[in-house]
Amino acid sequence: MKKYFTFLIIFIFGIAFSQTNRFIYQLQMKLNDQTETMNMVLDIDKDNVKFYDDDFLKNDSISKKTGENWQTNTTSDQLIARKRNTFQNKSFHDNMFDYFVIESEDKINWKIENETKKNGEYTLQKATTNFGGRNWIAWFCPSIPFQEGPYKFRGLPGLIFELNDEKNDFIYSLVKSVNLQKTSETQNFLETHYGNKPVLVSLKQYFKVKLDYYNDPMTEMKKNLKSGGATIMINGEKITSQEQLDQKKKTMQKNIKKYYNPVELDKAIPYPKD
Repeated sequence: MKKYFTFLIIFIFGIAFSQTNRFIYQLQMKLNDQTETMNMVLDIDKDNVKFYDDDFLKNDSISKKTGENWQTNTTSDQLIARKRNTFQNKSFHDNMFDYFVIESEDKINWKIENETKKNGEYTLQKATTNFGGRNWIAWFCPSIPFQEGPYKFRGLPGLIFELNDEKNDFIYSLVKSVNLQKTSETQNFLETHYGNKPVLVSLKQYFKVKLDYYNDPMTEMKKNLKSGGATIMINGEKITSQEQLDQKKKTMQKNIKKYYNPVELDKAIPYPKD
């Protein structure tokens, strides 16, 4: 018991003297019959909360060390920024060479259960909710004074350590925490996408962008084929005819739907059914 309280005091002391409290979550995400595993970053500072792929952080670090411009796109499509202690989220989305932001208020109504369990030195308490068309189970720690968690999930009286939907399509597990003495800078890859400022759009407008791309993902390649311009290569195959391009289009459309599994089912892009 003494060891537990000593550890907790050190942790809270670090929080008090940090500019940014960083929590790393492992995310297991089902895409069709495959499971993608990646790390996600939750940054909490005095005024703001941000959630993004750890790969952005790694590439930003390499860029600062080497002077080279290392860039990446999101794998999770879970890029979030909000003011602390609010449910008012900004969701960032990249789409080829474009970058969009959607603003939303995402109030989450939790039911706090009596069930508890141990996670290392910590005692976690169970909470449940329905959000985004999925039923969710969270395990939060009342001893850690942050009402935050992965993605848009927040509002519990303690930091969320574990979170999953009932089908286990998404499983978040806290694996590491770091206290930073400086406020974390994410302007290069979150608030902008490597200098590309986000366009504010509604959910309906965003749907149109994604559906336009789905309906004709080969637009630029089609132009090059007609003009006899640059050589068209897709996965190592040289494309020389419209028939080849049409077949690649069908394959790409199939894969877009096959690997699409949004966190919020009630905001899913309305791709056409087969």
